[in-house]
Amino acid sequence: MIDSNAAEKQPILPSDNTFDGYALLIEACKTREPIVTAVVWPADDASLTAPIEAAQQDLIVPLLVGPEQRIRELAQQEGLDIGRLRIVAAETPQEAAALAVQLVRAGEAEALMKGSLHTDELLGAVVSAQTGLRTARRISHCFVMDVPAYPKPLIITMAR
Repeated sequence: MIDSNAAEKQPILPSDNTFDGYALLIEACKTREPIVTAVVWPADDASLTAPIEAAQQDLIVPLLVGPEQRIRELAQQEGLDIGRLRIVAAETPQEAAALAVQLVRAGEAEALMKGSLHTDELLGAVVSAQTGLRTARRISHCFVMDVPAYPKPLIITMAR
């Protein structure tokens, strides 16, 4: 059966492709308190800038886990104020991932945010049988995408 009102129910995309799916997610998150998020290996400009911007919007409280000197140099280069942020020093991406998972297990962080390390390095620490965050539930990672031709945020999980 065809619903004659279906067109009325579907969101209409702006004709100029200005739809911003991320704005919908950000607005939904602003109704909640920011959570402490361990940012694992924020060792390039994008992976350091993103959590700082999220903090400026009161979405997260970044806890930076990685090469302290490099993080400080990047912050200075990019003009980012990280003076009030806690940095947990780590020498390698693998060490940063293990420390970040440990911070979550200890209740010092509520979430993990991937920085510029490889996904398998982060997820390896997360799924470790001895020290990870495993439970009886299924675990996954996801990509949140804003696709101009799609009327809402698109979340893709289990991508390679």
